[in-house]
Amino acid sequence: MDQRLGGKNGLQARYLRNESQGRADVAALRKAANRAPGELPEVWSLTAVPVASSAGDAPTWEELAVHTAMTLYAVHQQSRSEGMFQPGVGLGRAARDLIGPHDQENPSARARFNALVTSTTIGELRHHLRSFVSQLRARGIPLDHAMLSDDLVGFQRPGGAKDVRLRWSRQYGGFSSTAQSVSATDAASFDSTPAPTTTEN
Repeated sequence: MDQRLGGKNGLQARYLRNESQGRADVAALRKAANRAPGELPEVWSLTAVPVASSAGDAPTWEELAVHTAMTLYAVHQQSRSEGMFQPGVGLGRAARDLIGPHDQENPSARARFNALVTSTTIGELRHHLRSFVSQLRARGIPLDHAMLSDDLVGFQRPGGAKDVRLRWSRQYGGFSSTAQSVSATDAASFDSTPAPTTTEN
């Protein structure tokens, strides 16, 4: 998913360069945010993942994870002139930046994050992620949506929710090796040039 969002020709760079197709893709993904994988053909090329021939009628873990993460990126990026996809920023770290220090916590953000973390089904988690990402967008706090996709796959595995919550907890506390700062090489691989000021419908 990093390649879909990052890099000079990734979705984020194309959107920030104000390319018509990039903006159309982001708009289509936003439209699909509350839909199931496969429902909107406009986003198939943006959310497709390899699927075994033996797969059933329900979306696979990977299909649901990539669809959710890509559509949440579009919600996150809406009307922002700086890139909201930033490699290395896990959900726990983004939550820490949003909620603030312990003695100055944002109670609304804390309540939303607590509801998100205690989700027991992937449907419940997707619902809470949508409102939480909207709060991140309002504050201009970025997120690694590719990392989030991996978290969503893990959450769906039997017993995996516990492991994902621990990972978020460590990121929140600043102790996770997966929430490292982006290296100079990684930073150069995705374009964060501000877009020209435009009005988006």
